[in-house]
Amino acid sequence: MVIATDVQGAEVAKPWVEKAGGTYRALLDQDNTIGNTFGVKYVPVGILIDEDGRLVKDVASVNIGDYAFRQDLERWATEGMPDGWSADKPAKRVDRTPEEEEADARFQLAVVLLKRGKKEQAIAEFQVAMLLDPQNWLIRKQLWAIQTPDAFYADDVDYSWQKAQLEREQELIEK
Repeated sequence: MVIATDVQGAEVAKPWVEKAGGTYRALLDQDNTIGNTFGVKYVPVGILIDEDGRLVKDVASVNIGDYAFRQDLERWATEGMPDGWSADKPAKRVDRTPEEEEADARFQLAVVLLKRGKKEQAIAEFQVAMLLDPQNWLIRKQLWAIQTPDAFYADDVDYSWQKAQLEREQELIEK
């Protein structure tokens, strides 16, 4: 299963899921529930959970193009646990700082505002959330995708635009 995180809804996430060509189920996490639960602040990540709800591998960045990782996934699905993986702890919510809690509250408010068509107010909430939790790339990228959709949805994601945008933001923060 794949989970897309996009506050703008299924209509903007669906083309990316289709482009990937997966034959598996795709879910939309519009409210960042998965990110909050597992302390995820960037994508793509792999969250591998067995049928008993236990993590079998630490939550980490993944690259399905990595042959060894893909082989381990296939082995897990067909034969059982690969070497180095174990289901020794239940998946549980990660503790957050007060700043991260407030950033999430503002993120959630921004989602509600977007759903109500209040885009500018949502952007303002995302901007505050980003300042409260500046290492949270899920917040940052949702804000950027709303402000500059062509850098995210026109074709491939424009990573050079993201790098330049990050530099512009750092300059503003330092002033």
